[in-house]
Amino acid sequence: MNVFHAGDGNLHPLILFDPADAAETARVHEAGEEIMRACVESAGTLSGEHGIGIEKNEMMDWVYTAEDLAAMKRVRDAFDPAGLANPNKVFPCRATCGEVHGPQGAGSTGAPQGGMWV
Repeated sequence: MNVFHAGDGNLHPLILFDPADAAETARVHEAGEEIMRACVESAGTLSGEHGIGIEKNEMMDWVYTAEDLAAMKRVRDAFDPAGLANPNKVFPCRATCGEVHGPQGAGSTGAPQGGMWV
């Protein structure tokens, strides 16, 4: 399923899946990454009007150099030096951020509590 803005080219792929099925969830995440790679390789971008959140922040270096990201982070830090606005979003943080994407432990789906995400 796909939801999109007909006039401006913003696509919002919506992949329906069962988050209780770990294998299916992994395939959905792989498919989401493939969609994003295809967009970038076609001279597109990672996001339109919604910005970059936890799902796409690790993909930022597909589009921007380390220098670009450092400059953007300096601007963000100038307005939010305490890092209170949307912490760990927008910029890649890799595993060192300690970000939690949902319940941990055996049987974890990786989805945030209260809903699914892709």
